[in-house]
Amino acid sequence: MGSLAVPGPKTGSKGAPRPPQVIRPAPFWAWFWGFLKDEMRPYPGRSLLATRYVLAATITMLVIVTFRIPGAAVGGFFSLLLPRDSPHATAKSAVALLAVFATSLAFVVTGTMLFINYPLTHFLWVVASFFIGFAALGVLTNYGAASAFTILIVLAVPAWDTPLPTAAIVVSNLWVAGSVAIAIGATVLVESVFAIFATTSQLDSGLAERLRALEHYLQQSSAGPVDEKTEEGMQQLATVGVSRLRALAVNANRRASEIARQSTAVSLVGRLVDLVATLRQVGGVPEGERPRLAALAREMRDIAKCLRGKRGEAGEAVPRPAEESSPILLELERSTELLRFTVSQVQGHPLTADLAQPDNPPLFAPDTFSNPDHFRFALRGCCALTICYFVMNAVAWPGLGTSLFTVVVTALSSIGSSRQKQLLRVSGAMVGGAILGVGSQVLILPMLDGVGGFTVMFASVTFVAAWFITASPRISYFGAQMGLAFYLIQLRGPNAQTSLAITRDNIMGIFLGLAVMWLVFDKLGSKPSAVVMRELFASNLKLMAQLATPWPNHQKTDLRKVRALRDKISAGFSAVNAQADGVLFELGRLRAESLRVRSLLLGWQPRLRSIFLLQIALLQYRSPISPAELPGNILKAQAGLDGEVKSILEDMAKAFGSGCGGSEQTASLAGAFNGFKAAIEEAYGGRPTARAAAVLSLSSHVVESTIALHGELRSMGSTLVLKR
Repeated sequence: MGSLAVPGPKTGSKGAPRPPQVIRPAPFWAWFWGFLKDEMRPYPGRSLLATRYVLAATITMLVIVTFRIPGAAVGGFFSLLLPRDSPHATAKSAVALLAVFATSLAFVVTGTMLFINYPLTHFLWVVASFFIGFAALGVLTNYGAASAFTILIVLAVPAWDTPLPTAAIVVSNLWVAGSVAIAIGATVLVESVFAIFATTSQLDSGLAERLRALEHYLQQSSAGPVDEKTEEGMQQLATVGVSRLRALAVNANRRASEIARQSTAVSLVGRLVDLVATLRQVGGVPEGERPRLAALAREMRDIAKCLRGKRGEAGEAVPRPAEESSPILLELERSTELLRFTVSQVQGHPLTADLAQPDNPPLFAPDTFSNPDHFRFALRGCCALTICYFVMNAVAWPGLGTSLFTVVVTALSSIGSSRQKQLLRVSGAMVGGAILGVGSQVLILPMLDGVGGFTVMFASVTFVAAWFITASPRISYFGAQMGLAFYLIQLRGPNAQTSLAITRDNIMGIFLGLAVMWLVFDKLGSKPSAVVMRELFASNLKLMAQLATPWPNHQKTDLRKVRALRDKISAGFSAVNAQADGVLFELGRLRAESLRVRSLLLGWQPRLRSIFLLQIALLQYRSPISPAELPGNILKAQAGLDGEVKSILEDMAKAFGSGCGGSEQTASLAGAFNGFKAAIEEAYGGRPTARAAAVLSLSSHVVESTIALHGELRSMGSTLVLKR
């Protein structure tokens, strides 16, 4: 631990952050073209991943068209939805989906037998089913399972209105579930076969890819400015994050010690990517400290070699000069040192929050019965589905049933996110249905005389859809919708579909669903994305305020709680960025004001993230210590400083709700830090230990950054409030 402790600058030194610059959005078409190029750029393993999607969907198609299974398009669609993190994760998700489909099927069949024969009970049962489906979307923590439950309900509704015997309706619902089971089986089979022949694990290759990018970036930074391509690549890795790698670490191993070690490595690599991606936004590293970046680049190369099978051979730690440094550089060196210990499996490395596995998430959200937003969300969803259902029956147009599906898959918590998903839904449907579906019907299918040619065409379209699916979450939904629209037209049997009425019905159903969603979700109390973005930013400040007091009531740090808070805050940062994309899709008189709020928040994001990373670094030193081990004056001063940091973070969070800009608390925070510094110097006679010096240095940086950010938020005043 001693080698990690380097005192940093005092309050007001060169390490203080610079004011954020307002980020002005580029013209829409320029932004969109750059956005599309970034999303379509290949990355290591993307082609193989897309191929696995194609194989699973093609196997599903061959089984479906061979045995002429009804409801087959849904099966093809679900072959694109299962996760491909690892065979274990795929199998686990498959079991969960089968269980959810069995539950939903039992629910549908029970309602069919009990309520379908009498018109009034039939209508009430349909409405109640819509409400229950949307309630599940709102309160179940597993969104994929909740979506599957609701999708089967809305797919069953058109069958309820056909003049068929009850037994025939039940059988049609069973065929839909059967096609999904085929898709799940094909996906699990493909993933298992690829896992047998894989030469390296996806986890190790993902870590090695990020370490190579870090090495390249740091090497360039040590020599001069970083080129735009390298900068864009690092920002892309920071946007993607390490959630997929963390899932691989948990799902790919059986031993708890190995899970903990690999989870720690994943979190540290993700932290390094976040730190390096923040370098440009905080002003970079002074020229005199660039040789330390070159040393870090060499350490990244040594750690990558260790990951490739030479465990235990990572190089020795590079001595750190005892001089003033930027906080980002200090944290880069500390995190690199921890990563070196972790991958080398050296005994005695510091205890981290990553070694404490979090509890499994509950089935239902903790505020299921206390948060009225869940009820309002279910009520609006039920209203939208009921309107579509009424129109479909009023005009006697069963083909409009796709409007019900559209409502389910585009219902989100804010206008921007919902509109973004609606735009991806309609554009994907137009490309997959109107262009590829109709185009293949008119130009290609008349020339095919067997299933071989159809398979080639099907696999080609699926590969294009899979390439979009393997992009970032901002556009991956487009690929799923393109595949679904194509399957709805072509995946109906072994013969060519010559009727264009199917395409017409699907597209009109999509437009009906989008129109109803605009009416119900955009006009009945939903929030603009800029408002949701501001609320998420404030929520992150509140969570960071909780993280600022790791010794509640002078008790030792609860590592599980710390890890849960850390993961929640990281997810909050990602959610803010996701909502920022949604703002670009919003129109109306508040657009200019929304874009201004978006620019301010995106400018503050890196600053707040830097404070968060410094908090995590502090926890590396404080979590192994029991407060009872500290001298009384240090413990009292530390508690006072923690309380002031918590108070000022909470004060900043309030500014986002009231627009008052916060109160004057910076003087008391600076005073609390000076008191903490004096207590350490008194207790150690002016010669603090390495751990105490590191805690003092990091606390100094936290205080500096927090005071600076508080001043900017306070100066903005009421401009933080977006008027409705």
